[in-house]
Amino acid sequence: MRLLLAGPTDTGKTTLAWALARRAEAKFGRAYLLDLDVGQGSLPGTVARFRLEESAVHEEERLLVGRVSPVGAEGWLLAASARLARGAEGPWVADADGFARGPRAERLRYQQIEVLGAAEVGVFDDVLFRAFAWRTDLRVRRLPVAPGVREKPPALRVRRRAARLLEHFKDSRLRRLPRPAADARYLFALLAGDGRFLGYAILAAERGGEGLFWTPVRGPVARVVPTWVRVPSVFAGQGPG
Repeated sequence: MRLLLAGPTDTGKTTLAWALARRAEAKFGRAYLLDLDVGQGSLPGTVARFRLEESAVHEEERLLVGRVSPVGAEGWLLAASARLARGAEGPWVADADGFARGPRAERLRYQQIEVLGAAEVGVFDDVLFRAFAWRTDLRVRRLPVAPGVREKPPALRVRRRAARLLEHFKDSRLRRLPRPAADARYLFALLAGDGRFLGYAILAAERGGEGLFWTPVRGPVARVVPTWVRVPSVFAGQGPG
């Protein structure tokens, strides 16, 4: 199984993706969930691969996209999607973000299907379904919106993103790192030498080319890069500490 779920926000994609991944785990002994939702996924601005095995969930790899919307970061999202799929050694389900309307969204989803190597596509939108239904090499299904699902107000989505970031920073300490020239109102990302995302950092102070950052990351850092993920207002002026 190599299945991509696509469609607007608040249609039940994530709930269904986890349910299908758990079903695949029960059948095959191991399955993967590719969290490709940069806005409402497990950590804003990133994507990740989770392995489901022996009734446990393990985060195997997380990669930076750098925005909470794929718009303006399509290349980063596609490259990360391809890498996560390559690392899945078994059936997988991919949960895409809610960017689903218009030619730009259709083009991105089409490209994402290709780089993932998806064999099946579940679509929660009529227009998006028609954009892919002609493909004879794909099993494209129009899926209904889950019962009881309601559209969330934008303010609630913002609060949920902030809550996930607050959880991410809960064990943060101050650490000196190279300080890229970038707007400190946005988070910095710390990357490993193989490109993996290690964690975010918030600039607390700077001196010369170095910065003093709040970050949960303890080990070696190969690169500090700026992002377009805003520092949550709860941290403004003081950081997680």
